[in-house]
Amino acid sequence: MSENDDFGPILDGISIPDTVVLPPEVVMLLPWLSLAELKVVIAAVARLMQVGGAEPITLSEFQELTGLSRPAVLDGIERAMKRGLLMRFEMTGYRGHTMHVYELKPRAIGGNFPPIGGSIGKDFIGKKFLPITPIKAKQSKDVVNDLDLTTTNFALLNLSEREKIFSKKTPENEAKNGLFARLRKIGIYAKTARFLLDHFPLERIEKCLGLYPLAVKAGRADGPGWLVKAVSDATWDLDIEQADLQERVEAQTAEQGKSNGRRKPTKPQLPKSMAEGLQEIGWNGNPAELAEYYRADRKAFKAWLEWALTQPREYAAARFLTGLRSGLLPPKKQTDDRRRYVEGEYADFIEH
Repeated sequence: MSENDDFGPILDGISIPDTVVLPPEVVMLLPWLSLAELKVVIAAVARLMQVGGAEPITLSEFQELTGLSRPAVLDGIERAMKRGLLMRFEMTGYRGHTMHVYELKPRAIGGNFPPIGGSIGKDFIGKKFLPITPIKAKQSKDVVNDLDLTTTNFALLNLSEREKIFSKKTPENEAKNGLFARLRKIGIYAKTARFLLDHFPLERIEKCLGLYPLAVKAGRADGPGWLVKAVSDATWDLDIEQADLQERVEAQTAEQGKSNGRRKPTKPQLPKSMAEGLQEIGWNGNPAELAEYYRADRKAFKAWLEWALTQPREYAAARFLTGLRSGLLPPKKQTDDRRRYVEGEYADFIEH
């Protein structure tokens, strides 16, 4: 790309289509796109629309999809990245090597830049969008990536209201932008990452991202599917999961130390939340037995502890231990509904 090239506008991402259409921003930028740039963008859209096509594209796949030479593909990718149509990031391969992959840059997590006045020179890149003759009779001065002002009918392209809202720069969107990049870096697909950010608390996603390296080290996770499950499954208690992962890592370390002749004694411990609950019910016995029950069935341990917290304090600890030894789950809490059998004016006064 020469220095005197009239590069034209740049964007901070484009609208990811829900159907097989070219993103409207790309259509409006056609006067400035080179053939190689247009081909790599079309290849990215085509890959996205394939069944199972959420995977990013490698440089070799760009060559196969476009039929261009490697230098031409590199030039097209460079222009598309500079313009804001493509994004590149690192991924870890199956054998541990690092590779660079590419995909469409979604405008939903990007910014919305207003036009800046001034003349457009040869080296004036991305400061103002050149006017394009619209379908309407009057001249349009619309910004390409402004959904509220553009003459393009975005409703026909199935673009959601969520994209209109997330295009604004707010602290929440900046946090989502950072989490999106971290999710993509560990190999989660773009659509899956956006779904997690849209439907689950950011704090839970942040905590799961922090636990993911520990899960990989402990052998609990063999891929990013573990993180998606941890975020989306509300029955997963992340505190219990963290304690389990730490216990697994400690066991692996102790096993390695044993094999090397340096056996390290391990002390059975309970998570902080479980220990606090035991203090509330007045437990003052040996924690070793409880640690065994906890390792055997964490779900039952937590359920009996929550049930014991509802019991009188003088009986709570004994009933808690009895429940653990039974091997069953605690009884469900019965609601006092006096209108279940009797209805009418005197239903509240009739005992049954």
